Amino acid sequence: MSRAGIFLIAAALALSGCEERVSLSPPPAAAVEASCAARAVAPWRPLRGVELRASAETSGASCATASASLSIADASGKSLYAERLPAAQVMTLAYAEDARAMQVALASWIDQTRSSFRGTSELPVWRPDDEQPVLGEFPFYPEPAFDRAAYAALRDRDAPMFCFVQGMESMACVALVDGALTKVGVQTFPG
Repeated sequence: MSRAGIFLIAAALALSGCEERVSLSPPPAAAVEASCAARAVAPWRPLRGVELRASAETSGASCATASASLSIADASGKSLYAERLPAAQVMTLAYAEDARAMQVALASWIDQTRSSFRGTSELPVWRPDDEQPVLGEFPFYPEPAFDRAAYAALRDRDAPMFCFVQGMESMACVALVDGALTKVGVQTFPG
């Protein structure tokens, strides 16, 4: 047998071993329908003349096990903030049963038109006797970088904020300060 013949047989045997591990055919339609691939994009206009883009997406074999990501980018597409969370642990997303429902939930998750905190001046006051700021009976937990003085200065500045549900009973807030997004903290609420 010639060298070329031996090479062709070896190549055929090697390829036959790959056939079982690698499928070049598309996944069955049922697998695509069962996945939780969804995406939503919304503009965020925190200041006059400034438009940022918020986007959210999920991926996973099912919505019950999906991972959700949220990102905020500037006009050039540069990411200013990103976070990834288990969708089942985010109240806004947890009850979506399929990709269509998840797309609606994602759009709601990043919609800032109904946000309860639009600027840092709306954050709860941190009173001298309190361990942390409190809104009604629900605490706001500032990030470690914000002591009382830094928190008060941020409230006085009234920087624009983007807030989103980040758990079953809490929402995270990021503030736009000098062109950068900084996580301010987490506001708890009744679940």
